Parts: sequence; structure tokens; C-alpha cells
Amino acid sequence: MSDFVDRLRRLPGDTLATLSFFSRVPALTPPGPFDLRRSAGGWPLAGLLIAVAPAVIVLANSWLGIPALVTAFLAIAAGIVMTGALHEDGLADTFDGLGGRRGKAQRLAIMRDSRLGTFGGVALMLALLVKGSALAVLLPHPSRAVLALLGIAVVSRALALWHWSATSPARRDGLAFAAGQPDAIALQIGLLTGLAAAIVLVFAFGWAALLGIALAALGIGFFSPLIKRRIGGHTGDTIGAAQQIAETLLFVGLSSVSTTVLA
Repeated sequence: MSDFVDRLRRLPGDTLATLSFFSRVPALTPPGPFDLRRSAGGWPLAGLLIAVAPAVIVLANSWLGIPALVTAFLAIAAGIVMTGALHEDGLADTFDGLGGRRGKAQRLAIMRDSRLGTFGGVALMLALLVKGSALAVLLPHPSRAVLALLGIAVVSRALALWHWSATSPARRDGLAFAAGQPDAIALQIGLLTGLAAAIVLVFAFGWAALLGIALAALGIGFFSPLIKRRIGGHTGDTIGAAQQIAETLLFVGLSSVSTTVLA
């Protein structure tokens, strides 16, 4: 218990360090060794901070009267700018690799290729279109749209941690292999943070949040075994892809909320 409490005390520093690692935000902590697996508990909260920029876009554009669909895609774009498209790149690379019909080694080689292929391009396009369209459905009530952005950012990263912990590294080199798997306490903290955000979403959106959480959990539950079979485990790309898959499915669920719930 004392170790868990000690790690909770370190959570603000872990969050800022992880924010700098997963985004374009400059380092906010003193320079020093960064242990990704021990800092992983801060990733969901780092996602919360990243989602502040899209939330500001939503509030500002709603006040200015900019159409919902335009506002939604501008908000999605703001999130992409914040992360440098890191997770979107992982989604595209992963689906390019999964689309290959050759062996594991060839699929992993395709994933390392910086060129965008057909499967990756289609996956990326569909994810962006679904997220933007779903967010537009929520924008008649800007405060709820902001809550959705913030909550989804947290829950999707907690589910990406789940994917990371549930699979072994696919390669014997690279960042994912060096990082290994998330530290047990960091994983507990990250999942508990995601659970807290999920509860908030359920209170705010009711059955629509339950649907989104179920879809996202099922999506990652299907994606992780698929990755094991196709390439032998996780890579940095598949972790980013897991976040994007969870985020997209959460948006799908929340977009099903009725106007009576949002009123």
C-alpha cells in the first residue's frame, strides 16, 4: 500500500513527463531519465490535458456561432496538432501491417515503412470521419461536448494501457521492446483513472456512455488477440492504434445519446 501511495504522490510529475512524451508540449519537468513503464499511470491524465485544446475550440466556436460540423473537425484537428498525429500515425501503420498477407516479419517491416498504404489510409480516414461526425452530434450542447472530449481522452488511453499490458512486445528491438510492459502499480493507477472518467461519463450520458464503453472494451478485446496472431504482440504503433480504436468507438456510443438526455 505504501508503494501505491508513493506512486500517487508522483502522479503529477508522471503526468507531465508523459504529456511531454506523447505530445508536442515542451518538457515541463526537470531533465532526467524517463521511465515509460513506471510513468504509464500518468498517460490517461496526460490525455485529459491534451483534450483541453479541442475543448477550448468547441467553446470558442460555439460562442462564435460556427457550424457544428466545422467546429467538430477543427476540434479533432486541434487534438492531432497537440500530439503531432502520434496516435493517428500508429493507427495507419498498424492497419497497413495488418492488411499485408505475408508473414509476421513482413507485416512488421510494413509497419516501419513511413509511407502510407491503402489500408492505413482508409482506417485513418474512417476514424477521423466517425469522430468528427459523432462530435458534431453532441455540439448543440457545448458543455456536454466538452465533457465527452475530456472523458473520452482519459478512457481511451486507459484502454490503450490495457492493450499494452495484455500483449508482449512483437519485436526484439525498438522502443516498445525497451519499455517492456507497464509497471503493475502504474497500470493500476491508469486503469483506476480511466474507471473514474468512465463513471463520470455514465452519470452524464447514461446508457449512451455504457454503450460507448462496451464498444471500446470489446474493440480492444478483439484487437489485442488479433495483434498477437498477426504480428506476435504489441508495438508502439499498436498502442497508438488501440487508443484511436477506443476513442472512435467511445464517440460512436456517446453520439447515440438522445436529445432528451442532453436537454
